[in-house]
Amino acid sequence: MSQHNLAKKNRTEKSLLTRLVAGAATFALALAVAACGGTPAATGDDATADVGQEQQATVAVSVTIDATAGEGESTTVDVDVPEGSTVYDALVATGADVNASDSDYGMYVAGINGLAGGDFGDMSGWMFEVNGEMAEVGCSQLEVADGDAITWTYVTEFTE
Repeated sequence: MSQHNLAKKNRTEKSLLTRLVAGAATFALALAVAACGGTPAATGDDATADVGQEQQATVAVSVTIDATAGEGESTTVDVDVPEGSTVYDALVATGADVNASDSDYGMYVAGINGLAGGDFGDMSGWMFEVNGEMAEVGCSQLEVADGDAITWTYVTEFTE
């Protein structure tokens, strides 16, 4: 083989070897990224931002469920709900077992944690107050504000 052909063969082999090493390195990098979750870690300002999602503002409210008139217990749960949530949304956010249906006045809460209206007479059922005041609208129509104290009380007689 001539000197010229030998040099050309060596360059071809070096070029092929370089390509193989580069390909292996690229494959190893891709494999490492995939094994770590597929995306590199965020740095700087990106580290605190949730890509593609904005954090929704919330309000903190206290929800008391007083079932003592129905021979139950009174419990209070603090919940964070999205801004614009209603008294009904806050009740559901407590994790209580809520039996409700839509009515002409919004959601009607028929039962909470197995205690339903009518269980202790025809005039028994659930009422709610916000910050100690009876509401003039339904529970699914009244928006809550940060710091509100909501009380759901089971009564055996509706009185004014």
